[in-house]
Amino acid sequence: MAEQAEQFVTLSQGRVHYRQAGSDTGPTVILVHGFSYASWSFNFLGPLLVEAGYRVFAPDLYGRGFSDRPRVTHDRGLYNRLLSEFMDAVGLDEPVLLVGNSMGGGVVTDFAANHPGQVRGLLLLVPAGLELGIPVSLGWLGVPVIGDLQWRFLLGPQLAKSTSDRAAVRAMADAGMAQQAAIPGYYPSLLNVIRNYPLGGLQESFEAVGVQGTPVTALFAEHDHLIPVTAAEILQNAIPQAEVSVLANQGHDLVLDDPQTVLEALNALSARAN
Repeated sequence: MAEQAEQFVTLSQGRVHYRQAGSDTGPTVILVHGFSYASWSFNFLGPLLVEAGYRVFAPDLYGRGFSDRPRVTHDRGLYNRLLSEFMDAVGLDEPVLLVGNSMGGGVVTDFAANHPGQVRGLLLLVPAGLELGIPVSLGWLGVPVIGDLQWRFLLGPQLAKSTSDRAAVRAMADAGMAQQAAIPGYYPSLLNVIRNYPLGGLQESFEAVGVQGTPVTALFAEHDHLIPVTAAEILQNAIPQAEVSVLANQGHDLVLDDPQTVLEALNALSARAN
């Protein structure tokens, strides 16, 4: 994110790194990244949001980016507390717009279900939490030592890669991934998520958001092998008021590949949420 301030706040489970940019008087938006990425995944979107007048915050979730890697259970409660404590720590007293990418989509939806008074609207980008395109079965990953080694040296590095067709995007993502993976605790944190977070089991949270009437926009991608387009219909049924689109010729990294479309979706959502 251009013209950003890189900062840290200390929350109950450790220090959280975040980026902040934009006008203090603009609509506030918090960007929540996906499973294996960090705040750098909004490098292309962030400057567009700042130029459009938004006040932008992008934290690194525990275990990713430059945030601490606490030895805690990475379950729903952890991420709900993180967002709530983060908003308090940076002085956000009014409801905000939440943008969640991939796993971040599940995180912000679950947060909204439990903290509706703190959320103006949700922009969900290829959100996890409903249906996955790949099976999440622990198998050997659930076995101590053996599962940890299998994850660290085989499965983890395979999943923690960009799926973009654009060389510049892949280069940026590979650099960001290498930087955060060099900090001990990164791969164990991801395995902790696999073992404890319901990446495909947040149906009731989506339904709660639907009952609450929270404004929601959801973007899915035609060529996404991680979050299938069938999840779009499931989300629409769970959140009847949501504006749901499937983007042609896009993949799972649409926030990196097509930030302009994401900006336009956020602008429309912000107008609806007033």
